[in-house]
Amino acid sequence: METKIFVSGASGFIGRKLCFDLAEMGFKVHALCRNTAHPYLLKHENISFFEGDILDIKSLEIAMTGCQQVYHTAAMAKMWCKNKDDFYNVNVIGTQNVLQTAVNQGVKKVVYTSTCGVWGPTLRHPMTENDPRIMGFPIDYERTKYLAELEVNSFVKKGLDVVTVNPSRVFGEGPITDSNTVSKMVNGYLKGKWRIIPGNGNNVANYAFLDDVVNGHIAAMQNGETGQRYILGGEDISFNQFFAILGAISGHHQKMFRVPQKVIKLYSHLEQLKTTLTGLAPVFLPEFADRLLYDQKYSSKKAINQLDYHITPFAEALTRTVHYLQKHAS
Repeated sequence: METKIFVSGASGFIGRKLCFDLAEMGFKVHALCRNTAHPYLLKHENISFFEGDILDIKSLEIAMTGCQQVYHTAAMAKMWCKNKDDFYNVNVIGTQNVLQTAVNQGVKKVVYTSTCGVWGPTLRHPMTENDPRIMGFPIDYERTKYLAELEVNSFVKKGLDVVTVNPSRVFGEGPITDSNTVSKMVNGYLKGKWRIIPGNGNNVANYAFLDDVVNGHIAAMQNGETGQRYILGGEDISFNQFFAILGAISGHHQKMFRVPQKVIKLYSHLEQLKTTLTGLAPVFLPEFADRLLYDQKYSSKKAINQLDYHITPFAEALTRTVHYLQKHAS
């Protein structure tokens, strides 16, 4: 019997690649998206697109019918929404809907896509799955993804087989989406429009290559343990290292300007005021400026040991990303 797989967020950066790779493996993919004519969707004979929304239970039921496995990648991953309730509605209630529909449809296993943002900033050592968060939740996306994980835990206790994966800062060969800040940064640098290094450039973040993350999702479905979380990350890289490697790879050696965090924070407050007065989307917000004071280092050892997760070397992954953007980005 052929295996049918439901994927939410089919037009997203991770979801589109996941749908395609599963289809290439011979699975019949039921891909949920709000617009079946979305330009980011990847067409394949094994992918059937279903127009719907994770807040519309009826559309979920139709798209999930006959599916044995579920990948829930859909999320509100933007920096800002005009209606802040959208973060809770999509990330928490939407997850409840997907999981309850999976129960009702008799789905065998679910992989839920969370984020390393549930741990947030790190201190000296890279965070692991067992570490507690060290500060509050000023960022709506991180707060609601954490709350969604609590929903996952409640469904696991009821008997649903759910595995959570936590990608870090994902980048790779694919379209520049609202949530794909790394590709925005790389593309801006290549065009000479991104010339800023925050602070002294020594702050570190963890960068995960898209192909590795998608493979990690599939491995979590195959071998992940019920109720467990798996960090799907890459190398910990400072801003200085990032732009040095990017310059060497691309051959574009832009003159970069180090901007103190206090200046960035002031700018973010001006952007917040602009948004309050006009309703226009901000370029940057104070809570993200504060994040620049901390590192974001994460360990993927658990996924490596239990899922055979593979990390592509950062320079190799960035080279492939640069070549893709040089060919495809407008």
